[in-house]
Amino acid sequence: MNETLIKNTDADKFISQLYRGALNVSLADFPTWALDLLRQVIPFDGAIWGTGHISTKKFHTQITLDVSDEIFNNLLKYLPINPIFTQITEQLGSAVNMSDVIDDENFYRSELYHKCFKPCDIERILSSINVDERSGVFTLLTLYRYDRAHLFTKAEQGLQSRLLYHLMSCFAYRQLSEISMTPKSVDASQSNQINALCDAKGIYHCVTPQFFAVLDEHMPQASHQAFPADLLESNEEYFEFIQGNLHFSVKVEGELFKVSIRIINQFDILTTREKEVVDGVCQGQTFKQIAKKLALSPSTVSNHLYRIYIKLGINTRSELIALAQRKL
Repeated sequence: MNETLIKNTDADKFISQLYRGALNVSLADFPTWALDLLRQVIPFDGAIWGTGHISTKKFHTQITLDVSDEIFNNLLKYLPINPIFTQITEQLGSAVNMSDVIDDENFYRSELYHKCFKPCDIERILSSINVDERSGVFTLLTLYRYDRAHLFTKAEQGLQSRLLYHLMSCFAYRQLSEISMTPKSVDASQSNQINALCDAKGIYHCVTPQFFAVLDEHMPQASHQAFPADLLESNEEYFEFIQGNLHFSVKVEGELFKVSIRIINQFDILTTREKEVVDGVCQGQTFKQIAKKLALSPSTVSNHLYRIYIKLGINTRSELIALAQRKL
């Protein structure tokens, strides 16, 4: 069996493993997992997976695999003298081999090599870029080899071009599944949330159709291109806040942020403990059962329920349960 047939067989196996395994990998781990799969088809020593927006021409997410994080800063710093960048932007979706852009003699004598790539031990480069026309988000995927004698072949170049499509399609599928499904850890009161994925600059990478509809109604000044980046500033992996009539929850997913929104309701004025008491009441539990579950005394539970009635303007358990059901 010749090399091309072997490579094609490996590529088919890669595509199958990619789509079958995507939902079993967290969104945060997906790029690294996918690159490890790709390495079984196209051997490489290091790789980067970076995303940004065509309006900024900067990296908003930076993922490296077995290569120094310094490479991203170097690429931006020496972008004006990097000839491969022009080629990959003119050939979107196609892999470009640095040795086809500039001959070895000139490349290894160049400032670009000595200041950008050599400090990271990079000798061979196979790079490609994909741009989502709808969102304007670009994805740079570059493979590196540290042995100058280990050139990327034409067959490998063709494979990267072919597999890039599947990498981007599967990643988009994984993102959509992330914002479309309700995690088991989320209670029923949160199941109607509407979600989006954005990066640290607020640029949207994936949204559910209802997301912009809700924003347009309650935050008409909000852009469809980017979520307000200042609202994403937090040291927490998960945080919540209220803006106008909307309740936002934000969960960090690797280099991205999952933003969930819903229209606020009466129960948002309750404390966390009070919401726990409400959950117990709605499940038909007695004061004693709720108290045991929450490590409280029955009298404390009774006091919480009294305050809940005042806040919600109701008087009985049946009213509370009915109100909770309407909220869902």
